[in-house]
Amino acid sequence: MEVMQLVGIAMVSTILCLVIRKDRPEMANFVAITAGVIILLSVVMKLNFIVEGIQSLADKVNIPAMYISLIIKLIGICYIIEFAVSLCNDCGEKNIATKLEFGGKIIIMTMSFPILLSIVDTIISLI
Repeated sequence: MEVMQLVGIAMVSTILCLVIRKDRPEMANFVAITAGVIILLSVVMKLNFIVEGIQSLADKVNIPAMYISLIIKLIGICYIIEFAVSLCNDCGEKNIATKLEFGGKIIIMTMSFPILLSIVDTIISLI
């Protein structure tokens, strides 16, 4: 049922954008951004279930909470950057979208570095 609501919001927004775009392109961009934010916010609430499941599995396997928290943050950053890049592309700002995507990759790389160090330390201790 929730999928149908999301599809409905997307379809109505798309049709509205198509109708408005020829007369008021700035309003069409506003409608598209608003629809995207509504869809994003409605889906974010569902992520709590997944986060709790991942934390439960991590507790069973004795993975430090710091790593699980970091991985969840990295995944969140990926989704937020992807969403923002899509919005920039929708508004015709491909240059900004490209720079944003590059910046997101750098942030993800720097944030994931402690996990890489931990993996290398584990491999070294096994040798």
